[in-house]
Amino acid sequence: MFGMLGIFAEFEREMIHARVVAGIERVRGEIQRNGRFTSKAGKVRKRLGRPNADPKKVELARQALANGAGVLKTAKLAGLGTGTVQRLKRDMEAAA
Repeated sequence: MFGMLGIFAEFEREMIHARVVAGIERVRGEIQRNGRFTSKAGKVRKRLGRPNADPKKVELARQALANGAGVLKTAKLAGLGTGTVQRLKRDMEAAA
């Protein structure tokens, strides 16, 4: 009996995975055709993935780093993650 439950659970998980992949492929195709995708909630997406950081926050972080503030302090001040601030600092050092 438990073996059958496991088989059905595994099958359902595969079906969920297939539906998610199909949905992502549908959105990706629509973005390629139309340049954007509008969700049912009305959000317009021009690309898949996480959105970029707010440009105002990034500029604030650049200014704080240029003034000599540390990564943690800059991240808290700008409201960004420490990884983002570390990347900004590395990019600034490479550009100099």
